[in-house]
Amino acid sequence: MLIIGHRGAAGLAPENTMECMQAAYEAGADMLEFDVRLTRDNRLVVIHDAKLKRTHGFKDAVSRLTYKQLAELTKDKPVPLLAEVLDNYFGKILLNIELKSRGSAERVIRLLKKQHITKASDWDNLIISSFKATELMRVRRLARHANLALLHDQNPFIFIAYHRFIKLTAVGFHRLHLNNFATEIAKRAGLFTYVYTVNRPGAMRHLCDQGIDGVVTNYPDKFIAALEKEQ
Repeated sequence: MLIIGHRGAAGLAPENTMECMQAAYEAGADMLEFDVRLTRDNRLVVIHDAKLKRTHGFKDAVSRLTYKQLAELTKDKPVPLLAEVLDNYFGKILLNIELKSRGSAERVIRLLKKQHITKASDWDNLIISSFKATELMRVRRLARHANLALLHDQNPFIFIAYHRFIKLTAVGFHRLHLNNFATEIAKRAGLFTYVYTVNRPGAMRHLCDQGIDGVVTNYPDKFIAALEKEQ
């Protein structure tokens, strides 16, 4: 089972920060998962929420700030540029880039092709994921070799409607809405299946029995330790 660090490793350091990415990398995670949004001036930044309230204490929306303004507000807990994360980790560890903003697909693909993707096999270093099927469709039009994952919350069967159009590589299921039949359909379609967000290492055995391939967790260190005990 692949251990996927949630927002880096959100249980070990402030989420979606460079410190958090490094914590997951040093813990031995198989993949880094993180979120991408657009600023007002169309810079790709790594942050989950639409507003800064929960993470930084400000009411401002990321989409209404220029990158310069965002950097000034968050200098005590810096919000990285996607380019910074890619420069540090592309090719060193698998990456899972979750698209949060509408219109982010084109800019993410443009950045990847400009700096990191030089041949078809380079796409195997990452997955691009989203709850927004329209963003994944845009990615597919721009990059036929990209690995795409559709994320689910309450309805675990949504991927069936989109797979033939998007040609998915993976499906991300919410842990509370995991369904054995949906999982079996995904496996028969040859899709990589993963579950978010799981923080109890004891749940891994049950997920393995259900045929799940990966788990997204805030504590990759604990999950890796649990796996090593079973070996």
